[in-house]
Amino acid sequence: MKALIGIVLATIVSASVANAGPERTVTEFTIPSSDQTPLKAVLSLPSGPGPFPTVITVHGGKGGRDFDFIRTLATPSEREPKSPTVDMLNETGWAILSIGFRDGAILGAEEDDVIAALRFARNNPALDPRRVALLGGSHGGNLVLRTAIRTGDEASCVAAGAPWMTNPKVYLQGDFSKPPLSEVGAETVRFMTMTRQAVLSGLARRGLVGAELDQVIAARSIEQNAGKVMAPTLFLISEADVQVPARLVEPTIEAMRAAGRKVEVLKVKESAHGFYWGRPGDGLRVTPAVKTPAQLAEEEMARTAIRNFLTRCFSS
Repeated sequence: MKALIGIVLATIVSASVANAGPERTVTEFTIPSSDQTPLKAVLSLPSGPGPFPTVITVHGGKGGRDFDFIRTLATPSEREPKSPTVDMLNETGWAILSIGFRDGAILGAEEDDVIAALRFARNNPALDPRRVALLGGSHGGNLVLRTAIRTGDEASCVAAGAPWMTNPKVYLQGDFSKPPLSEVGAETVRFMTMTRQAVLSGLARRGLVGAELDQVIAARSIEQNAGKVMAPTLFLISEADVQVPARLVEPTIEAMRAAGRKVEVLKVKESAHGFYWGRPGDGLRVTPAVKTPAQLAEEEMARTAIRNFLTRCFSS
């Protein structure tokens, strides 16, 4: 319990504590975003006095998730889907802070929620403010990169697994007959068409159409603002990913390199979306067939890449 004393700050709205075993203590609580919206958070702390290096994990998909889901990205899961990557993080001497973000705020306030979590970690005496990393996948990958753009050097480093919609102009308004969209497969086109319609409808309900939408798209484009990502960044992408194919992320990687930013890339060939978490059922949210040896090997490569990258980040 000694290590938990530093967690109890004025920013915590409510908290409950559960024992995660002899070497870890897990705390569930809420923190306020910039507009005081309460955000669910789960913190897994190793034993010892701290302050600890911290990995902030950000889930993909929609926002507004419950504590049970948020917990799966902070501590070895008590229910499916279990993540070998999260298990690996819990085997280190690092703290893991999994945070939720609000629903229905794409290209909007949801990124304020991740920024709030980053600043909570940097101001928590149990956590080392000089060593705070961001790790997100899919929609979470987008949010950690957007957070890095807006917060300068506050994050020590960023790892983004198949970050979604790094160029919203291409994703939401691009021509499927022209590159890069002409270079993705038919299944990706079907998925993107469905998602595009849903996202544009949601933005329209918020009054984002026409010139206002164009302004938001330009402001929230990771690719157009790639030079503002100051933290060293690891991308994990797959050629076989239907939801976020490597081809759609590579222009953002190229833009960061052109701007002189520190970028590392792990590109695999056979794995579905979500391979960086290693969970069953990733890839279009349908339980797939048994993973092939090659896919399992790629997932292990991703875990190794993440661990090595974060180790270097926290050692610098």
